Amino acid sequence: MTGRYFNPQHNHRHNKERSKSFDKQNLLRNRSQSIDKASLWKGALAKELDNNVVVQMVGMDSPNHTVYARVDPNCAATPECVKSVPLGKVIEVMVDEGWRHAVKDILEKGVHVENETYPSANELLKLGAVWLCNETGYCTDHNAKARRLSESDEMDTPDWKDMTLRVHYVPDRFFVAYEVDWKKYCKGLLLDGCTSAYIGGAKQHVPMTGLPDKKDGVLVYENDEIGFTLLNKPGGMPTNSTKTNHAEDVASMYAAALKERHGDKSTKHISIPLRAETEMHGLLLVSTKREFCSYINEQLQSARSNDVLDEIEELLKTYKCLVCIKKPSDIDRIEKLMNRDLTHWVNVKSACPKTFTRTKPTTTNPKLGDWQKCVMRITSIGDEKFRAACVSSKYNDSNDYTLAHRLWDPRMEMPAEDLGVSYVMQIDVQLLTAKPHQIRGQLAALGCPIVGDVAYGGGSCVMRMHHHMWQRMAVQLCHLEFIMPEWNEDKTALVKTDKKCNFHLNTAWWTEYLNDYERSI
Repeated sequence: MTGRYFNPQHNHRHNKERSKSFDKQNLLRNRSQSIDKASLWKGALAKELDNNVVVQMVGMDSPNHTVYARVDPNCAATPECVKSVPLGKVIEVMVDEGWRHAVKDILEKGVHVENETYPSANELLKLGAVWLCNETGYCTDHNAKARRLSESDEMDTPDWKDMTLRVHYVPDRFFVAYEVDWKKYCKGLLLDGCTSAYIGGAKQHVPMTGLPDKKDGVLVYENDEIGFTLLNKPGGMPTNSTKTNHAEDVASMYAAALKERHGDKSTKHISIPLRAETEMHGLLLVSTKREFCSYINEQLQSARSNDVLDEIEELLKTYKCLVCIKKPSDIDRIEKLMNRDLTHWVNVKSACPKTFTRTKPTTTNPKLGDWQKCVMRITSIGDEKFRAACVSSKYNDSNDYTLAHRLWDPRMEMPAEDLGVSYVMQIDVQLLTAKPHQIRGQLAALGCPIVGDVAYGGGSCVMRMHHHMWQRMAVQLCHLEFIMPEWNEDKTALVKTDKKCNFHLNTAWWTEYLNDYERSI
């Protein structure tokens, strides 16, 4: 890219001035009072283009890789030249500068950069990592909204006198989204005992047009009439868009697949009524009609009105987890907790990892936290042949050693010992309340964190495929049950029937590892 770099202030490269630039970026994002608009760009990095057009950038060295960029309305270029600069050009300038910083880090600091870490301007727009902000609105109201831009906006020419781009030039990426086919059904539906879908006791079959090909599909069940779909969600991707990525989440990927299958006739409504964390694998309910979303929300509201959701027929969820066991006696201790209501209290306002306690703190100061009750039940432990699998290398058993490396990271010398873990055990858990991080926090509080749950002590499970890497956690929603609705007489709302929807996954990503371990002992 042509153009020369210059700095409007000689001392900008000094650490003191660079920290001031960070302060100005933080003012733009996190201020609590009105500020002077001109002060936002004092000390900004600039690049001169043709016709004396100057692009200004603030925050290029910010740790969260968020840059504010604009065409300097006070540059020497004519007003016509300033007005004619498309926002795509400004993003290109910022991306070029981003790569210059990346190369510097690679050469000077030996920083490893994954493929596609720094997307092009067009890719940033496709991902939804670029926002258009009104400077006057941001200076006077810290709650002023920004507009997410898309690929179709690339050639737009905003009023650079009062408009600024917020560019997340290293956006969150969720490459696992491309490892599955969002138009096809799960292979597990074709195998006995793997994946099943029953409506009113009748097994549902995979349509011939939906049979998986090279990639495994994610569809478990689709009902266009009622307006819902069951997906087998891959772990490592969010259910909805993030601030820096509006393309690689479940809702966006499934909506794109529907549009590819049905064209303009595809549904305009896609929502996720049941919350699932990014790391979570397994069954995920997707609403394709507003009426179904309202129906499920009513069932959830009915369930939440109870302190504990015991014996509530509206909605039943069971999770399959692989947990860390530090010493053999813990296996017996956890087994004795089976089929008991296990209660903790969580400070839902605390940062991750959230604080879980066995008794509710007596504080009445709301600033110290919002403590809410969590209840879960362990319904199953191990399988028919063994309760737990050894992952320690102290017995010089290659099977133990291999299992540990397959679960965590093959590049680590002793991954289990580094975590203080001797065994892993598979358990089924039913949540009787619905709180943030509940299953992760309660299991960690019991001394058996989930494998791969870095925040709560389960270590890091790294998955590498096709030159990309992501984290995965050994927790999966394996059973989902709710009452099947039907349309009322005037087709305006969904009401309950006497039929039940029953969906089940009997295998998880770690099942193959445990099966190989079982065959070897």
